[in-house]
Amino acid sequence: MLTKFLTYLSYFYYFLSRTERLFYKIFNFLVNNPKAYVISIGNISMGGTGKTPVLFELLKETNTSSCVLTRGYRCPWEKSFYLLHGNKKYPFELTDETLMTNKRFPEIPILVGKNRHHSSIIAEDKFKPQIIFLDDGFQYRRIRKDYNILLWDSMCKPEEAFTVPKGVLREPFERLASANAILLTRCETANKEQIDYWINRIKSVAPNVPIIKIKTVCDGLYDYNGNKIKQNSKNYFAFSGIGRPESFYSQLSQLQCKVSKTKQFRDHHRFTYNELNELDQISKEYNLQLVCTEKDFIKIPYDIADKMNLQILRIRAIPENEKSFVKNLGLEKYLLS
Repeated sequence: MLTKFLTYLSYFYYFLSRTERLFYKIFNFLVNNPKAYVISIGNISMGGTGKTPVLFELLKETNTSSCVLTRGYRCPWEKSFYLLHGNKKYPFELTDETLMTNKRFPEIPILVGKNRHHSSIIAEDKFKPQIIFLDDGFQYRRIRKDYNILLWDSMCKPEEAFTVPKGVLREPFERLASANAILLTRCETANKEQIDYWINRIKSVAPNVPIIKIKTVCDGLYDYNGNKIKQNSKNYFAFSGIGRPESFYSQLSQLQCKVSKTKQFRDHHRFTYNELNELDQISKEYNLQLVCTEKDFIKIPYDIADKMNLQILRIRAIPENEKSFVKNLGLEKYLLS
């Protein structure tokens, strides 16, 4: 009975999604058409699929003027507007991903707000970018999108590939056919059977869309000043507030780091002074080196990171074939001047 009920709810969710798409197709005057070339990076599932590392790689490879539009999910400026531009001190209440992007690319304007139609108008008026990157933009209908990149997690279970609440999808699986390219992520974690299953299933609904296998690799350990650290023989105390802490420990193991102690917090956790102080005391008591993810580090004040002598693990998402994203996606004309 419960399964049937969830199935009916999934059909209803599918109906709402389809109605919204149809509405903006009919009333297309509500859709903004920027002068810039718009690249959307998104997914059709709930939760993370690794969009931020992919965005970082694209921003690194792009040598034309660009900006990023992001919703700022559940941050205080989601329903209003906030601009990050330059190497400044910004509120910790902004999303982890937004702060990380600014930290890595302070020269690139990041416009935060649910109304990305409004943000795109401001971006073009103020910065006149040639490229607009629309973060998590597949479900956003009010901006014309020239190139849709969709991510699919190769670790996703087959029974999850239904619209919510029966599964984890925000839109039906068949919507993958609307992408210009599909990135199959976390291929370094999935086995061959899982990867082959999803490639075949994706091809069954999107036979003409290229599938690019993506792997997550370690970029190395960095200190709190952003300097890369040479390998050492220290014992580590790893703490994190991410959705998949096991992947963090696995990545440390790839760097031959001996993790002697771990501490997990909930995803997107905001560390308190007392929590950080306790972590610092434990690390000193057991003579361990504290290490966290880049996503966690962005929420820790510099003076406290200094006191903790904190090290940070950075990761990258790269195509398995070792070619650049620009070449894999065929976007040289737009991203390379």
